[in-house]
Amino acid sequence: MGPVERLSSIDRKRGALLSRVATLEPSRLVARPRPGKWSIREIIEHLVPAERDVVGDFSRLADLEEQPQDLGNHARYLVVIFILRFSIPVKAPSTAMLPTGEPSLAELREMWDENHRRLRSFVGGLDRAGTRRAIFRHPITGPISVAQGIRMLDVHLDTHIRQIRRLERLLLAPWSG
Repeated sequence: MGPVERLSSIDRKRGALLSRVATLEPSRLVARPRPGKWSIREIIEHLVPAERDVVGDFSRLADLEEQPQDLGNHARYLVVIFILRFSIPVKAPSTAMLPTGEPSLAELREMWDENHRRLRSFVGGLDRAGTRRAIFRHPITGPISVAQGIRMLDVHLDTHIRQIRRLERLLLAPWSG
């Protein structure tokens, strides 16, 4: 799947996720069934700055400069993808990715939608060589290409969709105290 098609897939998943959580009662959206774990709203909030931390300033994508990659970057990228794909619990690799609890779900959706409009527009203007340029930067992997970054956004979103589904099941389970 190419980057443009992957972005379309991400947008469909984002839309479905946001529509589903918008139907939840506000108390369920912010509930933390386990101490120290994020609520559904906090998970959604994490997704927005996590993308910004990897992609950079969405309003300045055309200004991002290519960064050199080495074998270590590729190896760390594969490790991060493995961790995400298999939902191995890890802490957010950057404090910029942590939820603050401040923006509402509507504000998060607006920011996320705008970021993706800009990203789609940027990626749509790239040729194959352009998607291979390492202009994004992950806090663990270092420089990654546009194609790698979009794949990482997709796998990261899938990871948190699974997490939200588990959390929804926990919230809907009858209390047996």
